[in-house]
Amino acid sequence: MDVLFAFSKLSLVSLFCVSAVMKARDLNPLVAHLTLTLPLGGRAARTLAMSTVAAEAAVIVVLFTAPRLGFAASLVLLTGFTVHLARVLASGTATSCACAGNSDSQVSAIHLIRNAILLAVAAAGLVMAPHSHSGPVAMNLIIAAPAALFGVGMLRLDEMSRFLSPQYTRSS
Repeated sequence: MDVLFAFSKLSLVSLFCVSAVMKARDLNPLVAHLTLTLPLGGRAARTLAMSTVAAEAAVIVVLFTAPRLGFAASLVLLTGFTVHLARVLASGTATSCACAGNSDSQVSAIHLIRNAILLAVAAAGLVMAPHSHSGPVAMNLIIAAPAALFGVGMLRLDEMSRFLSPQYTRSS
């Protein structure tokens, strides 16, 4: 149980950390995405974009300080992102996800699949949280690398799937 708990926590921490840093470095792709997909003016879209970065940063802190609350907050944030992306996909609006800043990948079903996997990770962590603790430092160090690779890999799943697609390999 401790291994699943630690893996879930460290995966989500790495995901939200990279996501927040990439968005904070250049907020413009997310602002453009929000302006295009929501009935918001530029100022409101920028405020929502900054709030998104702040929420992701807060989830990172809370996952370490109050894991149950952190997993619950992760579920809420990921659910909101998923609903928004499903709405964008259903509308047919061609736009980048801006999930981790600037990206050429358009919102697609792969984003929904990725978020479903992340929701399962957050739910597993929430279920394990009352029965687990962070465990020994050595265990966390061993789990950190695969968890970080998983978290960042999930964030970039759209680009990896495009890279591995037959169209990409044929055109190279």
